[in-house]
Amino acid sequence: MIHKIALLGAGGSGKSSILEMKKSKTFQENKSITIGVDIEFIPIQNPEIDDGKGQFYTVDLGGQQRFQLMHDAYIKGIEGALIVFDLSRYRTFVDIPTYIDLVIKENISIPILLVGNKIDLISKDQEEQYEKDLITFYEKYRDKCNLYGYIFTSAKNNYNIEGTFAICEEMILWEKYPLQAQVSKKAHQLQN
Repeated sequence: MIHKIALLGAGGSGKSSILEMKKSKTFQENKSITIGVDIEFIPIQNPEIDDGKGQFYTVDLGGQQRFQLMHDAYIKGIEGALIVFDLSRYRTFVDIPTYIDLVIKENISIPILLVGNKIDLISKDQEEQYEKDLITFYEKYRDKCNLYGYIFTSAKNNYNIEGTFAICEEMILWEKYPLQAQVSKKAHQLQN
């Protein structure tokens, strides 16, 4: 079975680098921007989903303003969303609601994982501030969408890349098979 997910977020936040690290375990320092959309197939590791034979059909949406007109067409039918923001550029965090709106326009129940990328570029104090900001963000948006949680990553250092996709697998399992799901949420939970 194929499960469609979307990676959304501001241009330069590292969406394509996260996919590249997951798929081929490589990182390109000066990767070019995604022009429009990139599509990749990623094997699902969780044996509880489709007997371990499933795949993610990943839609990596270019984050630049000029590509946003085509986002609606590619978001149709997604089962999960990874909204990626650049921890070294706070503005990309502030822009998250724009991408949440795109997801909930398709379906309010689609699970969303917030992915703070480039943790290797910030200090521990900045990380702690983001955690506080994410809790405040959750309080504001918890009734507007299906926020599953958040995770901090570094595509450059392959930090939490596998974990991000494991959480995405859990989100889909939890949403599609809630009575059968015997999973623990690995993401930092935003709820108390």
